[in-house]
Amino acid sequence: MNLWRQLDRIAPRAGVQRTILVVLSRAALIVALSVATLFMFSFGDQHGQSATHLAGHFLSNLLVLSVFAGTLALYRPQLYQSFRAVALFALLFLGVLVVAAAVARAETPHVEFIPIAMMGILLSVLFDPRVSVFAALVLATLIDIQPAYHGTDAPFILLVGGVAAAFSVRVIRRRDQAYYSILVTAAAYVMAEIAIGLTDGWPARQIWWGIGFGIVNAVVSVALALMLLPTLEELTGVDTYLKLLEWSDLNRPLMQRLSVEAPGTFAHSMRLANLAEAACNAIGANGLLSRVGAYYHDIGKLKKPEYFVENQPRGRNPHDKLKPATSAAIIRNHVREGLELAAENNLPAAIRSFITEHHGTAPITYFLEKAKERDGAPTNPADFAYPGPIPQSAETAICMLGDGIEASAHVLHDPTPAKIREVVDHIVRQRIDQGQLRDAPLTLKQLEVIKEQFARVLVGMYHHRIDYPTAGGGVTSEFASVNAT
Repeated sequence: MNLWRQLDRIAPRAGVQRTILVVLSRAALIVALSVATLFMFSFGDQHGQSATHLAGHFLSNLLVLSVFAGTLALYRPQLYQSFRAVALFALLFLGVLVVAAAVARAETPHVEFIPIAMMGILLSVLFDPRVSVFAALVLATLIDIQPAYHGTDAPFILLVGGVAAAFSVRVIRRRDQAYYSILVTAAAYVMAEIAIGLTDGWPARQIWWGIGFGIVNAVVSVALALMLLPTLEELTGVDTYLKLLEWSDLNRPLMQRLSVEAPGTFAHSMRLANLAEAACNAIGANGLLSRVGAYYHDIGKLKKPEYFVENQPRGRNPHDKLKPATSAAIIRNHVREGLELAAENNLPAAIRSFITEHHGTAPITYFLEKAKERDGAPTNPADFAYPGPIPQSAETAICMLGDGIEASAHVLHDPTPAKIREVVDHIVRQRIDQGQLRDAPLTLKQLEVIKEQFARVLVGMYHHRIDYPTAGGGVTSEFASVNAT
């Protein structure tokens, strides 16, 4: 899969040159697919076709595919810019067209065997249903204009089946959702067959055969889509819900190491995950991504866990014997070391961004102030700042805010709701003043919702607990204070 990652980077950095190369590469794919379609449906044609007819068919294919590419460029530019995504569209289109050409040569063609439903499911899960629906519409049109399907009911059946499959699944959260997708897609084929059969006066036997083939198509399409999904996730670099769910497993080696070797960091990550998920869900961002990202955001601390305060026994701090610049370097390097661990364990790119962005380019304030007290202003301020980049997504921005807020609230001696809200307001205002949120797609209204969610969750975490009598097995505050002395 490294080849696909390299292909996505072949465009030069210059804007005009990149645009030209992107357009030319997409045009080449369109021409190649148009030629392949012409060849597949014309090869072996017993009646033969003149050069003008072939040119007309080629031009028709080119126009239909160009409409799809142009719409993608206008309304989904991020997909159009990604060579890996465009290559996936081309491969899926080609696969469906190959089957359509084979079906057309059958003695009794059954368009229900064309796997347009499988394509609809895959594109919905990997990208979104709107893209999938439009792809099904374009592909049904492309098949309709082929000579073998002129005057047939193929486009209607394909369009109904493909669109139903696209809408039957948006995000796969559970395995049993496959049954729902099968049911919806099969029902669409059933209704399409009945509608066409009644309109054209088909005999009942032919309608029943069409219904049976449609149901088989629905079952096979969903099964194949689920089988192909992991491979296509790697091809496109898309992190689906199922993939994130797999990485949320706390029994994975990195999480097990974190819980044993850096228990304070592990506990902090769990609390941050609760904060980030609640805030993301409240503003419509990806709650699961924020939770999983929070789990892994501090894995770089595994290299030197004892140098981070949450893992230090009371009264023992190895930084007391180090120069402020050395301490700042250790703290700063947990980002780089986290990326190294992420690469070793093949973490998805979306999760790696939490490692690099959760501190942004913020200063390492504690050791910066110690350096100023000891030696005056440092000659290179970058030595006392995180490498960045600043958050580029709503999820990583929320993780940054939650990271600072959770750490600050955790050390409050009396975490009342008022004090917690004060901490939340202070950290958010500080990050804004530092310019850490300037690239994050968050509005001021969303920030207010995020602050409300942070405060709500933290108040629940640090709520007041009543004393239970020692006679009933509890520990009162008086008992705890006496034994502490």
